[in-house]
Amino acid sequence: PLGIDLDAFSPARESEKEKLRSVHGIPKDAFVIGSFQKDGEGWGKGETPKLIKGPDLFCDVAERIAQKAALFVLLTGPARGYVKGRLQKAGIPYRHWYVKRARDVAQYYRMLDAYVVSSRVEGGPKALLEAQACGVPLVTTDVGMVRDILRHGDNALVSPVGDVDGLCDHIMKIMQHPDIRERLVENGLKEVQKYNQKVISMRYYEEIYSR
Repeated sequence: PLGIDLDAFSPARESEKEKLRSVHGIPKDAFVIGSFQKDGEGWGKGETPKLIKGPDLFCDVAERIAQKAALFVLLTGPARGYVKGRLQKAGIPYRHWYVKRARDVAQYYRMLDAYVVSSRVEGGPKALLEAQACGVPLVTTDVGMVRDILRHGDNALVSPVGDVDGLCDHIMKIMQHPDIRERLVENGLKEVQKYNQKVISMRYYEEIYSR
């Protein structure tokens, strides 16, 4: 499995979360979701969507949630033109950063109320571990290593690939039910300890390389 640097990715205190949001101009009453990936074709603006990453589904979800609540979207990564264009057209406020080092994305996780994976195909994604390590509730499609590390209703809310209704329902549950949010965060933080890079590197050595 993938591993994660738990020294770099860790939860924020509520005061730190509020300060980060204030610095970046995010309204206090906004529900903030994130998508930190490359989901456009090529290395230019990315206005043609890379459909296996599900940017069209992510935007469908954002548009529906924005009709019910004050939504704010955080984006990182290159080639996000398609998503940015859809958000602008729908009038959904967002911020986009291009981070130089992978570990720098941790500060953006710490501003989130939920992280959304809408992919149709994945090998990881590593965002599953990063979100859990930062204490962020996960809403995801059933892709990649989801079945290896996540349990629906326990440490994440999982929908079938392409199920926009399910993703929206799960986000609304996190928004409306603090007990569900707290359970996902608590159990996610416990689960991610198994994937600490120090643990995983020893597994690689003992189970593969030492043989």
